[in-house]
Amino acid sequence: MALRLTQSQRLQLVICISFCFFIAEISVGFYTSSLALVADAFHYLNDLIGFVVAFAALKISAKKDSPQDLSFGWQRSRLLGAFFNGVFLLALGVSIFLQSIERFISIEIVEQPKLVLIIGCVGLALNIISASVLHDHGHSHGHSHDEHTETPGTVEASGNTGTVAEQVCALHDNHRHNNLQPSNKGYDLGMLGVLIHVLGDAANNIGVIISALVIWLTVYPARYYADPAVSMAIAIVILTTSIPLVRSSGKILLNSVPSGIHTEDIKHDLETIPGVQSVHELHVWRLNQEKSLASVHVTIAKEMISDFAQIANTINECFHSYGVHSATVQPEFGSTPATTSGTDQRDYWSRVCQAKCGASCELLTCCG
Repeated sequence: MALRLTQSQRLQLVICISFCFFIAEISVGFYTSSLALVADAFHYLNDLIGFVVAFAALKISAKKDSPQDLSFGWQRSRLLGAFFNGVFLLALGVSIFLQSIERFISIEIVEQPKLVLIIGCVGLALNIISASVLHDHGHSHGHSHDEHTETPGTVEASGNTGTVAEQVCALHDNHRHNNLQPSNKGYDLGMLGVLIHVLGDAANNIGVIISALVIWLTVYPARYYADPAVSMAIAIVILTTSIPLVRSSGKILLNSVPSGIHTEDIKHDLETIPGVQSVHELHVWRLNQEKSLASVHVTIAKEMISDFAQIANTINECFHSYGVHSATVQPEFGSTPATTSGTDQRDYWSRVCQAKCGASCELLTCCG
């Protein structure tokens, strides 16, 4: 009968395994003077810290209450943990790489390679167990944006569904979101960081085993170069796996636009909505891997004030099609000068934004 463990319990189990093996591996590494074993032990320490960070982020993200100064709550806690893990991995990889270069210059004899081999095999077995414990929680779950949510108009006109559907489709004719390809959310970055740790350690253990076998079974004086060579390979593995993690989590922390979305396409779609004269101050960013937010200033004619609710619904439908489900729409009203039309009209309203803070704080605005 298979054990049914929660994600929190799985992380706690892996933390216990990693801590016990780290103590054993670091002790044997210093005792035998094996840099490969010491490097793998410190990578295990990094894993242990990463697991603790992921566990703490998981517990924090589950909290329903949050401090008043965190208006979005703890929704970025797991993302911050993933970024921390990635940066720590980078620093560890650079450190091991530099140490391996030093060992190439000043070679050191590895004592008792059999003991190194045993520790490497035990570590590989424990990493396989850890990977099997964690693998069910690596995937993130997204949802499709192919269908629009129901608007008040569709609910009220349930008796005339075909006509309402045609009207809704007509409002989105020539919109670029009709050609948008569904994006894959991929792995949860928090658990991906943990999985990278485990898989990286498994590869490192294989390297330690190879190094121990070379030193134990060969008699050539150059056999001791296998230890720093494996250490350098371990460093390269750590660096190549940590850079994508830092890049992915860092881009979200920098409030980047969701992948596969272009703000020019959103602006194009919004400006083709009947009643919208111009769109400016458009910002779209990711709060975390699952949630995207947006804010925009929309200029409509004064004569359309009574229809703003309907226009706002259509705007929100557009944002929904792009995977943005929380948008702040700020209306601005005005009469278009008689001499302007088309593109000139949109440029005119973009220049005369009615919600500017003032000249004295221009440099303090988000785009200043």
